[in-house]
Amino acid sequence: MIKINMSSKLKGKKCKSTGRCVATFAVLTGLAAYYYTAPVVDSESVLSDITAKIEQVKESVLAPEPVLDMNAQIAAMAAEGEAAEQTETVENSVESDEPEHIPESAVVENRENILNDYQNIIADDFHIPENMRDRVGFWFDIYTQHNSHKRLIHHSEYPWIVFEVVDVTSIIESTTPKFRWMRNMKADALVKQQVEKTKTALKSLAKRKTYENLTEDETRVMNALSHLDGEVQKKAKFAMTNVRVQMGQRNFFQEGLEVSPKYLPGMEEIFENYNLPIELTRLPFVESSFNKHAKSKVGASGIWQFMGNTGRKFMVVTDHIDERTSPFKASVAAAQLLKENHMILKRSWPLAITAWNHGPPGMRKAMAKMKTQDLGEIVEKYRSKTFDFASSNFYSEFLGALFAERYHKEIYEDVNYAKQLNLHTVKLSRNISAKDLMKRSKLSEDDFVLFNPDLKKAVKVNAQVPSGFMIMLDDDSRDHLKSIVASATLGKKKKVSKPTAQNEVTLSEPVAGEL
Repeated sequence: MIKINMSSKLKGKKCKSTGRCVATFAVLTGLAAYYYTAPVVDSESVLSDITAKIEQVKESVLAPEPVLDMNAQIAAMAAEGEAAEQTETVENSVESDEPEHIPESAVVENRENILNDYQNIIADDFHIPENMRDRVGFWFDIYTQHNSHKRLIHHSEYPWIVFEVVDVTSIIESTTPKFRWMRNMKADALVKQQVEKTKTALKSLAKRKTYENLTEDETRVMNALSHLDGEVQKKAKFAMTNVRVQMGQRNFFQEGLEVSPKYLPGMEEIFENYNLPIELTRLPFVESSFNKHAKSKVGASGIWQFMGNTGRKFMVVTDHIDERTSPFKASVAAAQLLKENHMILKRSWPLAITAWNHGPPGMRKAMAKMKTQDLGEIVEKYRSKTFDFASSNFYSEFLGALFAERYHKEIYEDVNYAKQLNLHTVKLSRNISAKDLMKRSKLSEDDFVLFNPDLKKAVKVNAQVPSGFMIMLDDDSRDHLKSIVASATLGKKKKVSKPTAQNEVTLSEPVAGEL
């Protein structure tokens, strides 16, 4: 979670006018609020950095800070609202001030059957291990039951131990306070108050010798801990330092379901050509909700969230060209990397997928330390500074997302699926400026960048696109560029027997040409 200490920032300097203070406060807080709650939208209209919020959603831990009287703070600021209203940065910031309605949370009635893969539509390699079922179930519920207005206060070591679900819908969807960022702050304050109540109850239980005449909060917390073995005192004491908040993601996941049909058929073909299970193509639901413009706060980019150094190993990543943002090109790189991880890590998909987040060296270290290849046992017992919440839960998040996607027709209603992109890939036979290339293709800038998001910056600054570079085109634009392409794929799909970083994968029509 991105946190800004507004009080210390504003007290550190004397503002020349009240209006300037309010304006500064508004801008900073508005930015923090944006990163906290901005929803994922269709990838064609979103700003390039919107999914920093997605990274925050996965990592959103509310710190145990003293709770301020936010209602009083908001009221005081509203009294000076005239000055804030004059600040266009707030009025025209990253989100609307209008109350936003999102799809309701829902109960998945067939939950246990789905987690058992009762239709047998998921490969055996990805069935849920018994020693990870509770953990996977938690993430399945995050993706399928709870929308982003639900904040789950839970145990970070045992995520399925949920102390309370805080519903902030009435605050976020209210018309008061006027500004959205104020409502976000008010919702945040409510959650922090409930976190403090949970910690206070845990502290009380840790000191108690008898458990009669419990308060409502103590009863709530004790009931949650009852699902763990051991003495109440010890469980409560351990939980005190392991309280975490997770935002629901049902609405984000549904948006990913709507966008994914543009790319999944082509991605599945790529993975089949690499003799990899198509289930792996569901990883972007965890990483980015299929937002191709996704950028994390640590520099990961695209639907697969490749970091820069890793991306350069498999793709072109320069100041003006970034193939990490191309869903198909990044999928080729993902197939290569996952296949490499699988070979390194004893041909275990749980270990290979966890290595996507934690790295093969880190996984080898964990295996050696625990003397096992069982990821469930590693997650349960292995502790290190780097094997943190994100790493230890990554495979469980993947399985939760995989089962949610494969059974999504039983879970989500009114899904508006995007149309599949019918594209071919061609190789340039010579250097050409990006704008000249776009002009010759006779595509609009929007369509050209839609097909080739990796060239978005190149088009903006009219950078050179090098000879041999692969671009993606529809039927008409491919015909227009025949004079400057080295080849155009029209034939049948070719299998790649031994893919390497240098191999090119060929896709059958209508999804794409060769990559």
